[in-house]
Amino acid sequence: MKRAFFLLATFAPFAAMAQLQSPTPEAGETFVQNAAEEFEPLENGGTTGQVFDLSALGANGSVANPAAVIDVATTPNGKVYAGADVAVEGGGQTTYYSFGNSYEYHGGVQNNLIVAYSDTEEYFPFPFNIGDTSEDTFASEYGTAGITVYRTGNVEAECISEGTLTLPGGVSYENVYRVHMTEVLVDSTFLGTYEVVVEGDYFMTEEIPFTAAALLNISTTDTPITGDPVYTETTAAVWMAEYVVDMPEQTTASWAMVPNPARDHITLVGAQSAEVVIYGTDGREWKREMLRPGLQAQVLNTADMPAGTYLVRMDDGQAQQLVIQR
Repeated sequence: MKRAFFLLATFAPFAAMAQLQSPTPEAGETFVQNAAEEFEPLENGGTTGQVFDLSALGANGSVANPAAVIDVATTPNGKVYAGADVAVEGGGQTTYYSFGNSYEYHGGVQNNLIVAYSDTEEYFPFPFNIGDTSEDTFASEYGTAGITVYRTGNVEAECISEGTLTLPGGVSYENVYRVHMTEVLVDSTFLGTYEVVVEGDYFMTEEIPFTAAALLNISTTDTPITGDPVYTETTAAVWMAEYVVDMPEQTTASWAMVPNPARDHITLVGAQSAEVVIYGTDGREWKREMLRPGLQAQVLNTADMPAGTYLVRMDDGQAQQLVIQR
């Protein structure tokens, strides 16, 4: 359920030219997003004509995540998401979105686990003027491993400014809008609650339908029925490396793991398997955790693991090497 607030009195001079319009994604388009953990925060400047220089992202390494836009009706669960405009396939999952009046998330499917939002998540409306703010709540109920999960959440967004965005490799976009967004998501079961707060800046343009770049601060609170809550905090940067019509070669893993080498935690970006297991080089299992569906980034605690080399394996068979340093 959405509430939008328009500050037209303050920003009326920009209303005619400075507003984010709805993009028009089409089936057959493909893209590659890169992900890394560290980034330098940007300063807030004026409202229009800003220079968003993110060319230094990934200086210490990044991982590519390829994906493709497909027709909703061609997916096995298309009828469940009939209200969506397009589906995105990549990273072992299929997610569903609509545009038009708002940028809206309907849910997704991973490893036959269907998470359909009964109350969809509307990130922000179209058009979105500089100075506009919006709020929305969302909800879903799904089952995993015989457990019913009740998901609730809210998202707040503000269109801050407009300008030119420069990404690594010299990629540049004009008429890019900086949207500050805070998303709070809570999964509740009889075992406890798991809360994720994602706050950061999203850079959007109608040239491409999905986020051109995002600088995110992520915190989680895992609160079991018995025991003390476990808190984590991390950061993640995601940016569009390619947006093309022909499918690129998917020679890289469909999920990113940062940082690597790591110390007390790792962040899995785009990992949408149901379970992840970390093995030592001797085959010993060090950690096994269930992953939360529908989350762009998930944090695993590695503070209790000694320095060394490990293998991080998803239940779909994809694996990457992890080095822990102390």
